[in-house]
Amino acid sequence: MAKFVIALACLVVLFVGSNTYVISPELLQQVLANNAKIAKGMKTSLRTAEGKAICTTTECVLAAAELLKALDLTADPCQDFFQYACGGWVKNNPIPESKSRYTQFDVLRDELSADVANILKSANNANDPLPVNQARDMYAACTNLALLETTGLKPLTDLLAGFGGWPMALRTWDEATFDWQSATAAGTQIYGTSILLTIYNYLDQMDTSKSSIYIDQSSLVLPRTTLVDPGSSPEIMAAYASYIKGAAQAVRDSLNTGATDVQIDQDVLDLWQFESELAKITSPAEDRRNNTALYNPLLLSQVQEWTDSVPTTKPHAKINWSKYLNDIYKVGAAIDIPNTERVIVAETQFLKDLVALLEKTPLRTIANYVHWRFVYSLSTATTQHMRDLNAEFRRVLYGTTAPTPWTTQCADSTNNLLGFAVSNKYLEENFAEVAKTETELMISNLKTAFKTLVDEASWMDGGTKAIAREKADYMLENVAYPNWVKVKAEVEKYYSGVVVTRTDHFVNLQKANAFVNSEDFKTLRGPTDRTRWNTFPTVVNAFYEPELNSITFPAGILQVPFFGYGRLAAQNYGGIGAVIGHEITHGFDDQGRQSDKDGNTNNWWTDSTLANYLDRAQCFIDQYNGYTVPSGSHVNGVTTQGENIADNGGLREAFRAYNFYVAANGAEPQLPGLEQFTAEQIFFLSYANVWCGTETPEYLENQILTDPHSPSKFRVFGPLSNNADFVREFGCKAGDPMNRDNKCILW
Repeated sequence: MAKFVIALACLVVLFVGSNTYVISPELLQQVLANNAKIAKGMKTSLRTAEGKAICTTTECVLAAAELLKALDLTADPCQDFFQYACGGWVKNNPIPESKSRYTQFDVLRDELSADVANILKSANNANDPLPVNQARDMYAACTNLALLETTGLKPLTDLLAGFGGWPMALRTWDEATFDWQSATAAGTQIYGTSILLTIYNYLDQMDTSKSSIYIDQSSLVLPRTTLVDPGSSPEIMAAYASYIKGAAQAVRDSLNTGATDVQIDQDVLDLWQFESELAKITSPAEDRRNNTALYNPLLLSQVQEWTDSVPTTKPHAKINWSKYLNDIYKVGAAIDIPNTERVIVAETQFLKDLVALLEKTPLRTIANYVHWRFVYSLSTATTQHMRDLNAEFRRVLYGTTAPTPWTTQCADSTNNLLGFAVSNKYLEENFAEVAKTETELMISNLKTAFKTLVDEASWMDGGTKAIAREKADYMLENVAYPNWVKVKAEVEKYYSGVVVTRTDHFVNLQKANAFVNSEDFKTLRGPTDRTRWNTFPTVVNAFYEPELNSITFPAGILQVPFFGYGRLAAQNYGGIGAVIGHEITHGFDDQGRQSDKDGNTNNWWTDSTLANYLDRAQCFIDQYNGYTVPSGSHVNGVTTQGENIADNGGLREAFRAYNFYVAANGAEPQLPGLEQFTAEQIFFLSYANVWCGTETPEYLENQILTDPHSPSKFRVFGPLSNNADFVREFGCKAGDPMNRDNKCILW
C-alpha cells in the first residue's frame, strides 16, 4: 500500500512505489473515494517463486495472451519501444487487401461493424423501436446488389439533371440551366457536402449560450498540398483524372448522349486545374489554429458588400448571400435568414478570392466541378462499375488492393445516418454496463491527476493555475451513451421525420442525410443544449469539443484493448485511461487553451505564462518535425501539435491516476506468462499496444498531408521518449532513443 506523510497541514506527500506526489487533502480524499468503488474482483491463487501474486481470472489470462502475442522480446525497449511492444502484432496482422492501414483501432472498428451488421441483418421486430426496423430496411436496400444494378445510374443522373446535367457527359449543354449557388446550397442542405463554400451552424465561439452560422472555405477531394502542386504527385493526379473520366463516360453511356471522349478529356483537364486554383486560395491547416483569427462576425448584408466589392462582369461570379443561406435554412429547417443575420466568416479573404476565381472561370468548368463533387459523393450507391472506379482511385491514393466488402460499407453507412437507432440494439446486445460505471470513475481520477500536474507546473503563475483547475472541473462528461437512446419512445420521437423503404437505396440516402442535416440546422435558433450528443454510441473514437468544454467516450471504444473488465487496472489506465487523459488535455492544447470553462474563446492566460506555454509547445513542434515516414516526408509538427500535446499529457495523467489507484488498493498482481514485467511496465506496454498497427506508404503520405494526428509509431515514440516515468520503469540510459535529452513537457 502507499505511504502518506502530512506536510504543512495543507498538503499530503504521497509515496507510491518509487513515485512521490504532492497532493491536497481534498484531492486525496476524492482519489481514495473513487478508487474504493472500483472492484476488479481479481483472484490470485497463484504466486511466483518470489511470492508475488499472479492474476488468474479469465480476463487476465486472455489479456496476457494478447500482450504476449503483440510483443517482440528480441527488440530493445529503450531503442525502439514500438517494435518491442508491437513487433509481434504487426507481424501477425498484415494489412487486409481492403485497407490502407491496420491498427488496433481498425480491429475494434471491424468488430463493431460486424456487430452492427448482425443487428441490421436480423428480421424486423415489432417490439423494437420503429427506427431500428427502418435501419434494417435501409441496410436491406443497400445490400440488394441485384436491385442496385437493375436501377442503375438513373437516380444519380436524375439528380444531376435537376441542376442542368453534367456538361462533360452531355452532347449539348445549356449554361442557362445551371446555377452553382442553388446546386451547392442543395448539396449542403440535402447531403452535407461542402462544395466551393462550407456553411454550417454551431455554438458561437465567443458566446456559447447561442449558435451562429459559420461561412468557411471549400472542402477538396484531394489533399490541398497535392492540388496546389499537381506536378509533385503525377500518379495521383493521373488516377484522379482517370476516375473523373470513367465516371463521366458511365453517365454518358447511361444517358446515351453521344458526348465524345475528346470532349470529356478536355473537360477533365479544365476541372482539376480549376480545383487546383481553388486549393490555392484556401488556407493550409497550419494557418488555421488561431481561433480569434478565424472569428470574423459580420451582418449578412456586410458579407454581401464584401464580396460585391470584387469587380465582376459575369453573373455567375456574384454571390447572392441572402438567397444562398435561405436555400439552405428555409428549405432545410423552415428558418428565415434575414440580411441582418450575424454570421461568422472564418476566411474573409477566401470569399473575395473565390469571387475572383469564379469571374475568370467558364461556367461550364464550374458546372463540371460541382456535378463531379455530387458524383464523387454518391456514385458508389449505384452500380458495381462505379464502385470499381472508386476502388481503383483509392488503390492509388491509399494503397488498398481491394474494396471494403459492400455489406460492411452498408452497415457503416446505415450506422452513420441512423446511429442512435442502431445504438439502441447495440447497447442491449454488445455493451457491458460496468464499462460505463468504471470509465466514469476513471475520468474523475484522471481529472484529479491533471489538476495535480497543474499544481506542480513551475512555468505557470498561481492565477492561471486556478483557472485551469476550474476549467477541468467544469468539463462535461459524456460516457457510453445518452440515456434516452435506450428508451423506445424517445428513439421513435427523435427519428419521427425519417422515411425509409427496402427498395430504394439512393432515395434512402437522400432522405436520411436531409433529416440529419435538418436536425443540425434547427439548433441555430434554439437554446444551447449542453447535454446533446454530437456523435453516436456506435463509434470507436473519443472527442473533446472546445465550445462545450466536453469530453465524450462512446460505447464503441469502451472495449478491449482500451478497456476490459476484470483485467489489471494497469491495462485499463494504460488503454482507455490514456485516451481519457488525451481528451482532457485537448482542453489545454494549443487550440483548447484558447477557450474558457464555458467554451468561449477567451485569453485567460497571463502574458508571462502564455510565453512559457508557447515556448514549451514549440518543443513539441520541433520534436515531431523530426519524425519521417519511409518516403522521407516529415511529420508536420505544427498541424499535429494539438494531438501530440494531448498524447503526451494524457499519458502522464494516466500513469499518475494509476498510481493513485495503487495507493488506494495496493499493488496489483502480475500477469501469467508476463511475470518479468512489473504492473507499471504493463501500464506502458498497454499504452503502446493500443497504437499497434501498420500502414501502406500511400496512406502514410496522405496522413501527413491531411491528418492532425501523427502516425501510430510516433504516438508511441514521442510521448514515451518524453516520459520520465517510462524511462525509469524500463531503465533506459542517457542517450537511448527512448530517453530524449530535451524532454518536451507541458502537462
